[in-house]
Amino acid sequence: MKTKKIIYSLGCTLLMGLTSSCVDYDALNENPNKPTSDMYDFNEASLGTTLRYGIDLNFADATGSLVGSAHLHERIKNLNIDFYSQYINPSAGWTTRNYLPNDSWNSDLWKAHFQWLSALNTIINDGDGLVMSQNNVQIARVWRVYIQSQASDFFGPMPFPLVAAENPDYIALDKQYEIFFLELDDAVKKMDANLHVIAGVNDPIYFGVLAYWQSFANSLRLRLAMKLSEVDTQTCSKEAINAINAPGGLMTSGNDARISGTSGWGNAYNYYMYQVSWGEKMSLTTSFEKILTGIGGLAYNGTATIHPEKIDPRGVKFFDPSVDGNAWKGVYPGLNAENHVNVGKNHAFMSEKYILPNEKRKVDCFLYEEVCFLLAEAYERNIISGGTALAREWYDKGVISSFGRWDESANVEAYLASTEPNSWGTSAHYDSNNGDGNSKLEKIITQKYIANYPDVSYQAWNDKRRLNLPAFDVPEYRDPAVGYVNSKDIKDSKNFISRQAFPQNEMLVNKAKYDAGVLLLGAGKADNTASNIWWDVDANYCTSNNQ
Repeated sequence: MKTKKIIYSLGCTLLMGLTSSCVDYDALNENPNKPTSDMYDFNEASLGTTLRYGIDLNFADATGSLVGSAHLHERIKNLNIDFYSQYINPSAGWTTRNYLPNDSWNSDLWKAHFQWLSALNTIINDGDGLVMSQNNVQIARVWRVYIQSQASDFFGPMPFPLVAAENPDYIALDKQYEIFFLELDDAVKKMDANLHVIAGVNDPIYFGVLAYWQSFANSLRLRLAMKLSEVDTQTCSKEAINAINAPGGLMTSGNDARISGTSGWGNAYNYYMYQVSWGEKMSLTTSFEKILTGIGGLAYNGTATIHPEKIDPRGVKFFDPSVDGNAWKGVYPGLNAENHVNVGKNHAFMSEKYILPNEKRKVDCFLYEEVCFLLAEAYERNIISGGTALAREWYDKGVISSFGRWDESANVEAYLASTEPNSWGTSAHYDSNNGDGNSKLEKIITQKYIANYPDVSYQAWNDKRRLNLPAFDVPEYRDPAVGYVNSKDIKDSKNFISRQAFPQNEMLVNKAKYDAGVLLLGAGKADNTASNIWWDVDANYCTSNNQ
């Protein structure tokens, strides 16, 4: 036996120069053509699915069956966020709920969010350290920040597990933002154009263009940084500068984050389903009507019999005249049930010619125009040094880009030169400051608000909470049981909703963690829609005196 061992050892030594080791006989039984993790990312399809679901809000129910995006998009975005942003007033009397939580809807959003988060954590943890998966892991990290920031905009403090966890703690919002900035910074730096990246149908947003994912991540970082303008100016400034200087820079014109269109129930463009397929007219609000009326000094050129004399030309393309009366006019927000009659028929509604011509319209996630207005605000408020000249440059770029998107480029020069105000007092000309409601910040946020319509309403609601801009009509009814007062003061930010409540199931089956989460809202705050989240400090920059 000793002789055999010596011979075997010697053979191995002699073969070192040719094979570097002895033959692995077990490997002879393996299929050399079978894909392995160094040649294929097995989680790539899952990443693509999560990218789509993070925008269209699809998820699986308890049986594993997909719940079409028509459910959560309508219940959370259309009937909640769109209403809070006052972009549209949904039909069928839904908004008689006003600011009252619907626990079933909130519970489904909570469930869906943690499904998406779990899928992303699996992608990230499985692919960590694998060259083939490196870029996909970084995209998943960026998307994890995106969906968590959206959910925390809605609820406030909540769990944010970065690895699988059975029952994670709620995390304060300021701590979540620390994680957001670290994750985005590291993910962008680790993206490598020389390595494999998700592509084709598996990337419904950028179809595998890694440079676009870098600029998306940096633009998201800028968006998140600016949300801290009222609560942490130092971090706001630092992270805004870091976003600009990060590898890949910010989003440029044409690199918008938009999800490719699909067809079929639950996956078609959601507003198309509600209005064209179901016949639910989504009406213009009086707040948005006042924003669009008069600004830019351009004559109304639509088909309505009753209409403003002058209007932002995009408004004609946003909303069709009413079915009854052929009027381009809005409905007052937050009507009680007895006043919520024939809203869809008697008021202008989402355009079926320009916005809803077919079910495959793309869904906007993050537009270049928003980046322009984020930079305009940062320069104007000296969050980033550069001054008002740079602020105006980015403001003009944002307006020009938005006009181009709606085929109104021929009118943009006259629009930007006009000093005529809208019904709130805000004009389009950047250097015109005559009258109330016409500060430079009001101009910036007003144009950002218009440009993000209709899909990016989250950011309109965020600006309303952060700055109390643009000016809104105070909803007719707000439930006094959760802290709202009987006031119509448009400058009182407490007249507008602050957040949505946690699912009641958390209080029932996860009480210790839930109670700790409520405490993270702040001293004396309850789990209701009047309690501010961390970056909302009831600031008011509205100077309009119009009601």
